[in-house]
Amino acid sequence: MKRQPVLLSTAPTRIDLAGGTLDIWPLSVLVPGAVTVNLAVGLNAEVRIEPLATKRGTGPRMEIVSRDRSARAVRKLPVDPLKVDGPLALLVRLAASFAPARSFRMTCRAEAPAGAGLGGSSTLGIAAAGVLNRYTAAGLNREQLLQRVLNLETIELKVPTGNQDHLAAVHGGLAAYRHTADGTERKAIPVPGGLGERLVLAYTGLPRNSGASNWDMFRRYIDGEGSTVRRLEAIARIAAQMAEALAEGDLNEVGRLIGEEGKLRNRLAPSVATPEIRTVGTAARRAGALGVKVCGAGGGGCMVALTSEGRREAVARAMAASGCRILDAGLGVRGLRVRELPATPP
Repeated sequence: MKRQPVLLSTAPTRIDLAGGTLDIWPLSVLVPGAVTVNLAVGLNAEVRIEPLATKRGTGPRMEIVSRDRSARAVRKLPVDPLKVDGPLALLVRLAASFAPARSFRMTCRAEAPAGAGLGGSSTLGIAAAGVLNRYTAAGLNREQLLQRVLNLETIELKVPTGNQDHLAAVHGGLAAYRHTADGTERKAIPVPGGLGERLVLAYTGLPRNSGASNWDMFRRYIDGEGSTVRRLEAIARIAAQMAEALAEGDLNEVGRLIGEEGKLRNRLAPSVATPEIRTVGTAARRAGALGVKVCGAGGGGCMVALTSEGRREAVARAMAASGCRILDAGLGVRGLRVRELPATPP
């Protein structure tokens, strides 16, 4: 029997420029005109899968290794994806959902810091699903892959989960995602010239729990809390304006809108804007940022700033002096890719 090839998949994380949280169902259909705008960046999740020999008398098994978390999970096959716990539970659950019949090892690595607010865990899920889909010849299309990862992640987290992280990981690029009664519509936007020379991505060093923060905002909207309803609806309007400004290449307007979205998001829930986040934001604006906001649900993780022309280095220095680590990555990169690695000599 021909030996199965070693496969490698990569998928990008994203910066949410406007409209985060609005991608969580049913907020995505309850908030009028809900739009999410995000930009894929080259802080990738990488998943490698290779066949393993099955030891006589032991039966097939799967091994999952996370280099970032220094964790490892081993399970005999088959595994019920709805009855999973222990280390790397989401990845085990996801692998089990493809019903692999032969032994394999899956090794995972993420370039984005843990808890960075860049959708890293969802991106890793998409990368893993992509390579498992190829390895098991399951034949799922991109939409089916996305839906499987989204649903299994929701089961694992036990709170509603949005789809913007998965969409950016699958498609890449810069896009506006309009949430409608028929699902999410993607409109690609060319990356404006000069965006990379004015965008700063900074990691605060404070990991956060996005599920808890998003659930707080979600609950407040569903409960009809007036201020939360008004702010999320204003964020939807800003996201629509952001898509237009990016399409027109108006980076000054993009910066202003990032700042407006950031101010509204800071007021959505007490967990969003920590004292450290407010300090970094103030330093960035004083150094020349037109707008600055938290990435993802806030409470820590990354912050993104768009600067006045020629002020990127000054803003980056100011954010670094406030305790951040500046992250450099390509903008608007390609989405999910799965490829076969060259065979190595025996």
